[in-house]
Amino acid sequence: MAELLDRFVCVRMVAANGMDLSIFQFEYNLTWAAMFLNADGTIYGRYGTLSRQDRDHAILSLAGFGKALEAVLELHGAYPGNKAALAGKKGPAPRFPTPEGYSDLKPYVKPIDTSSEGKAETTCLHCHYVEKSEYKSIRSARKPIPDEALWAFPMPETVGLTLDEDRRATVKSVAPGSAAAKAGIKAGDEIVSLDGQPLVSIADVQWVLHRAKDGGTLKAELRRGGAAQSLTLSLPKGWRRSVIGGVGHAAGTWVFRPISDAEDLSPDERKKRNLPYPAIAILIKWPDFGLLRDDVIVEIEGRKSGLSVDDFLAYVAQKKMPGDPIPAVVLRGGKRVEVQLKAR
Repeated sequence: MAELLDRFVCVRMVAANGMDLSIFQFEYNLTWAAMFLNADGTIYGRYGTLSRQDRDHAILSLAGFGKALEAVLELHGAYPGNKAALAGKKGPAPRFPTPEGYSDLKPYVKPIDTSSEGKAETTCLHCHYVEKSEYKSIRSARKPIPDEALWAFPMPETVGLTLDEDRRATVKSVAPGSAAAKAGIKAGDEIVSLDGQPLVSIADVQWVLHRAKDGGTLKAELRRGGAAQSLTLSLPKGWRRSVIGGVGHAAGTWVFRPISDAEDLSPDERKKRNLPYPAIAILIKWPDFGLLRDDVIVEIEGRKSGLSVDDFLAYVAQKKMPGDPIPAVVLRGGKRVEVQLKAR
C-alpha cells in the first residue's frame, strides 16, 4: 500500500471550508472518502461507501482501496487519451462554488481556527453540512425535495448488485428478479465500465447510479471469464425508492423531519405488539418533537399501513411544507395516544 501511495500526491482535507463543489461531489454523509484527481481537475474516480448493514459506518477495505489505487494509476497512464470517458465523473455546476455560498454556512471562515481548545469545532465546516444546506435551500423556497436528492448515491443493491468490497467492481451476487438479473449480470462478473465510465470502486458505481435518470438505461461493459461482455441495465420507474439504507440515514433529513431517531419495528417486535405487516410500526428511539422514547407510530394522517420510516420521511419532504401539521397516533404504554407532528 505504501508503495502505491508513493506514486500519488496525497492531500488530506480535514474540513469542507472553501471546498470546490464543482469537483468534490460525493456521498457527504461519509466520515471518510477519497477523490482521485488529475492535476488539471479531471476526476479519475471516488472511494468510500456507506455500509449496507449499518449506515453509521463505512465499507472500507485496505484490499479494495489498493485495487482502486491500481485502477487509477492505469487510468492516469492512459491519460489524456481516455479523457472523454472520464468526463461523466464530474457532475453539473453546483448551486454555489463553495459551501460558504449557502446562507446558513456564510459564518464559516477559512482557515479553521485551531488557536485554542473548542475554536476548531465551531469553525470547522463538515461535509454533511452541504447536504443539509441544500435541503434548507429547497425547503425555504417551499419546493419538494426531488428523488435524486433524497435517494442520493444509491447502493448497488438498489439494482440487485452486491459487490466485493475487496475488488474494484466485481459482483458477489445478484438478487433474483432484480434489474441486474434481468440485464444478465452474474456473480463473478467484473464491471469494467458503466454508462461509459471506467470504474475504480463501489463508489464509482454509486456515482453512475446517482446521475442516472429514472426509467433510463445504462450500458455495462463486463469481463466474464476473461471475455468481454456488453449488457444493458434498465432502470424501472421509481427504482431509487428501493435504495438500500434509504432516506433515514442522511444528516440532511434533520432539516425537515418531524420525528427524532426512529426505526421500523423488527418482525419479532411486531409480533409482540400485534402489528403484522403492512401495518405502520415506527419505533421512536429518542424523545423529541412531543414524542417519547419507545413510542410506536401506528397511524399517520389516518393511514394505518404501508409506510416505513423512509416512506414517511420522503412523504414529508415532498408533500409537506414547513409548518404543515401531521396528525398521528402512537402506542404509548399499550395505549393509543393522538399526537400532532409538524413538518419543518
